[in-house]
Amino acid sequence: MANISKLQIEVEVTSHADEFFNTYRAKAHIVPKTSSENVHGVEIHEGDFGSAGAVKTWTFNLGNMENSDYKRKIEVDEENKTITSTAIEGDVLNLYKSFIVILQIIPNGEGSLVRWTWEYEKVDDDVPDPKKFQDLAANLTKDVDSYVVKNG
Repeated sequence: MANISKLQIEVEVTSHADEFFNTYRAKAHIVPKTSSENVHGVEIHEGDFGSAGAVKTWTFNLGNMENSDYKRKIEVDEENKTITSTAIEGDVLNLYKSFIVILQIIPNGEGSLVRWTWEYEKVDDDVPDPKKFQDLAANLTKDVDSYVVKNG
């Protein structure tokens, strides 16, 4: 029986939910420019940046996983402003049998609430929870929000 664990954070942003969602979904290529300390590159392998079923590789700096990458397949739920990413290759799968990231943007007054959820199964009990991804996601969220506010 699989032992799936979850982590979650929420980050308040000033940008409108539709704008944040559309920027992150369709303009992921700008993330390394807006958050270069955290993300070094995003490469598309199948589909396009905004399409469901797209396959992308993200390269990032995560302390013990410096210059790590993982290839992920995305599913997009436009109505609920949710992007679900499932790891299909990469360094993250050396630590986790499964690794799913769910990003949901929730309208919150004139801004938004960005909710990140990680669902994962460790390869063994010695593997730490992926808490460093929470810091990465919080920083990335703030950087994308700044981009959206400046560029609309």
